[in-house]
Amino acid sequence: MAISVSFNGATIKKPGSYSKTQIDLGGNLPLSPAGLVVIVGEADAGAPVTAEIDASKNVYTADQLAEARAKYRSGPIVDALGFLFSPAVDGAIPNGAQAVWVLKTNASARASLALASTYGTLRAREWGVGGNQTSAKITSSSEAVPAAVGAAPAAFGAALNGTSFSVRKNGGALAVVTLSSTSGDHSDLASLVVELNSELPAGVEAVASAGAVKLQLLADVNQHKLGFGRSLELVDSTPGDLAKLGLVAGQSVSSSEPSVTMAFAQKRDLLVEEDIVGGNVVLLVGHDGSGGVTSASVSVNDTEIVLTTSAGVVSLSKVEYNTLGFLAEAIGFQPGWSASVSNALYAQLSLSCLDHVSSVGALSQAGNKPARLKKDAFEVAQLASQSLLVEMLDQSDVGLPDALSESMLTGGAKGATSSLSFVEALAKAEKFHCNFIVPLFSRDATADIADSLTDPTSSYTIDGIHQAVKTHISLMKTVKKKSERQGFLSLKASFDASKEKAASIADGRMQLAIQDVRQIDAAGNIKWFQPWALACLLAGSRCGAPVGLPLTFKFLNCAGVRHTAQPMTTAEQDIVIDFDPDVEFEQAIDAGITFLEAPRTGGYRVVVDNTAYGADDNWVWNRANVIYAGDIVAYNFRNAMELRYVGVKNIIRAAEVKSTAESILATFLAQGITVATPDAPQGFKNISVRIEGNTIYISVAVKLVEGIDFILSEITLQRATQNA
Repeated sequence: MAISVSFNGATIKKPGSYSKTQIDLGGNLPLSPAGLVVIVGEADAGAPVTAEIDASKNVYTADQLAEARAKYRSGPIVDALGFLFSPAVDGAIPNGAQAVWVLKTNASARASLALASTYGTLRAREWGVGGNQTSAKITSSSEAVPAAVGAAPAAFGAALNGTSFSVRKNGGALAVVTLSSTSGDHSDLASLVVELNSELPAGVEAVASAGAVKLQLLADVNQHKLGFGRSLELVDSTPGDLAKLGLVAGQSVSSSEPSVTMAFAQKRDLLVEEDIVGGNVVLLVGHDGSGGVTSASVSVNDTEIVLTTSAGVVSLSKVEYNTLGFLAEAIGFQPGWSASVSNALYAQLSLSCLDHVSSVGALSQAGNKPARLKKDAFEVAQLASQSLLVEMLDQSDVGLPDALSESMLTGGAKGATSSLSFVEALAKAEKFHCNFIVPLFSRDATADIADSLTDPTSSYTIDGIHQAVKTHISLMKTVKKKSERQGFLSLKASFDASKEKAASIADGRMQLAIQDVRQIDAAGNIKWFQPWALACLLAGSRCGAPVGLPLTFKFLNCAGVRHTAQPMTTAEQDIVIDFDPDVEFEQAIDAGITFLEAPRTGGYRVVVDNTAYGADDNWVWNRANVIYAGDIVAYNFRNAMELRYVGVKNIIRAAEVKSTAESILATFLAQGITVATPDAPQGFKNISVRIEGNTIYISVAVKLVEGIDFILSEITLQRATQNA
């Protein structure tokens, strides 16, 4: 057996020098992104979160605010984004939220319009009532029917007695046409036309044209629906007889296939989209009748192209031919069959562009290709897919839609929010990490309905929303979920009811806002917002401040603050203030309410950064900034250790793990999240590490940052004395 060595997962037999590269993950570790907010609420447009394919991707940063406004247009979600990204007017809070996930709860419906003949349904891309201002119009162009135009007959009367020729319509069976032996039946052009029409097959007519006979297909009002172009073939079945009539053997096709002009308009935004689609024959197919074949046809379905003759069937799978050019070549290898693309530009098109057709005639002894396949439905689908205004549902796979006078799409609705839809939205937030949850509701649906702020069929309750957030946060902080987060709740109610609510919440991971704030909405109108807006300002400020900095005494970005349980439609002069922060501040603080005051100068500031905990004077659970700092430490330390050690062999030493842990913990000190003390100059102490089998056990005491809440000064007054 050859001598070998094992190195870096490889068995090496050839002598030489080999190396492996390792990355030292020791040293300071950058913190994971923080300041991450989830808002759960309503908007006038945009998809409900239940319709989002991946809610984790429905996230916006401050430079994407215009994009978010374009999607959601107006409503609490749009306003909340502005509040979160610009929450404070305080030098200590330089930024706002770093990223905001949007979970829309109201089940908006999109406007739609069913096209005639079950061709499909146009649906507005915009969710909500805005789609009702979208219109559609379809204008049809007619087919120039296939026609064979001859020269004037050399003679009439007896010279035409018994004249015979054959007609083939759309590659089908031959129809023999024979004139009578009565000279008077074709004594002139007019009588000849009458006689021909009595003999021609259904769908073919003769007309007089400039002193000559013209044979043509009858107009078909459904031609735009067929998915193939028609043809008319004249066969000189009795040689020389066609010439007597001034006609020439051969195939005639339409010089202009049916097309439609489709126009979509958004009346509100004065947007118009318009294009001509259809009318393009892309693939020509024919069978020459060799081998005793008496009939031939082509069919196209989802998976194959089927060539059928009286002698048998050949099926060509679509997956085997990626372009029309290859398909045409493959058809040409079948006995008696020939095919070509109508334009070299079409050779690279996918087979998926072909209309789905059934038994299109393809027989022509003259070697023509009467099966003339189109891509009408494909062009309609392309237009709809590129439209910014509409999309097409359940579209027909063949032909073009019927003409349509300008018609408005209907059925767009804002949609309702229920307690269940709120819970379903929160469930989406379990899939990704965030720091804060902010529900954009401050009272029951019945009150918001009365103020015309939600759909009349909404049924949420503020108690249900608060409990749902509390349950969600309790779940996400568990050992297995590993995604600690805090909630910013709000309530628009009397001061007594607000104190009772805070007592019932009683959770250190929750803050409760109860004041209306005056701000501008997304349209630039200044107005009063319910307390959920204050919750957004608080959450945005927490995100924009250095981790661990208390919001106490920080000035927020608003133009007014008030507390009232009255409806939002109450006239300003009729507002009754129910809570005065200058007088009742101790009651609010004792209750665990976060509120603003208006000092003599500076604007509106947070009085104390307290939570709804209230059970005791615990230094962590009573201060939201301390909890946030603790969450950042736990999340980052846990993830850093996981990335470094999970999945490696247990040949590592406890001392190495301890060194790595110390490096990570030092990062928190450098960021001001932990504090150096005499007994813990690095911001931590009593760190111990042991490894048992496949498990590392780490224990450490961390000196978490706090905020200064009180300054207690003792001033001694002394009598001044004068010495000589």
